[in-house]
Order: sequence, then structure tokens, then C-alpha cells
Amino acid sequence: MTSQLPPTQQTAPVRVKSVHSDFYYQSDILGDARIAVLHDLGSSIPEIPFKTFLKHLTPPQPDFDMTTTINWLKSKKIGALTSSNKWKGFSKAPKDQRSEDAAFKPLLNIFSGVVKAIVLASRGKRTESDQSVDYIQHPNQVLASAERHNASRPDGYLVLKDRKGDIQWADIVLSCEFKQNDRDADRDYVRVHQGR
Repeated sequence: MTSQLPPTQQTAPVRVKSVHSDFYYQSDILGDARIAVLHDLGSSIPEIPFKTFLKHLTPPQPDFDMTTTINWLKSKKIGALTSSNKWKGFSKAPKDQRSEDAAFKPLLNIFSGVVKAIVLASRGKRTESDQSVDYIQHPNQVLASAERHNASRPDGYLVLKDRKGDIQWADIVLSCEFKQNDRDADRDYVRVHQGR
């Protein structure tokens, strides 16, 4: 007698996915990559209940009071958010700035303001030493990697706080690429900086 897995634990047959092997997905043209993704999805997209999505796929909800945190961001002590819920530091729209570096520089202060607001809103439950990532903005710095051989330079990134030595791609939690406009060419350019 052979044992069988229950139907919910059986695995699907292995098949090569276009997003891993298709030249079009590997190219720098976003439209071609979309076609490869659609090829993998097939004629329908599987759906799951919203509660399942929240329980298993979204990050856990923060254990601090969001309203209090926002109030701290608006306070004179931090002053990162205006009373009309706009980030301070963006006196001009990014598209009206001379350079991307100048346009997105305020993100450094916004990130540190958010960290301070979370600490203050937690009423002693959290300290700045609980912060696990730093936000760094070095748009002209090429990051080191043992595996990657490219000149990719993200505009900014969240990097592990407990890193050792020079920043490497392995330390990056989230890379950021900023554009002053929202054209197709700008979106394709952002894709070039994603890891392959």
C-alpha cells in the first residue's frame, strides 16, 4: 500500500516559467516583460479571499498607534508632515526640480522623521535601536556584489542596519529608483536597475 499526500498538499508538476527563462522577460523593455508574465499566468489569474491575503501575504500590522504616529509627524517636534497630509521638503513637485538628486533628497529627513514618530508613538515600547534598516540615498554609488556584474546604481535603498563594511547588494532590503516624470521610458529605465 502506498501513502498519498492529501489533495491540499500535493505539488503541481514542475514547469519552466517564462519569467525565469524567457529572453523577453530578461530584456530591459518593460512591455516585453509584461507579456512574459502574462504568458506564465495563462488565461486566468487565481484569486484568494481577501482575509487570506491579509493573513498570509501582507506584512503584520504595526503594534503602534498609527493615528498617534501621524500626529507626531505633524507636530512641531518632528515636522515631517503638513496639516494637509503632504510631506514637508517637497515645496516643488519633483518634475519641476532641476535634478533627481535634489528632487528626492527630502526622503532622507522623511525617513528619519517616521522613525522618530514611531518611537514617540510607542510610549517606550520601541526605541531607535529597534530600527532594523537605514535609508541611504547615494545615486552615484555602484554597489558591490560577488554575483552581480553590472554598474547598477539605485537612487536610494533600505539597507540592513547591522551590516559590516561596505554596502553590498546582499545588504539591500529594498532598492529605490526615482523619476521626475511618469513616462513609459522612465518606467523602462527603472526596470534596468532591478536585479536579474
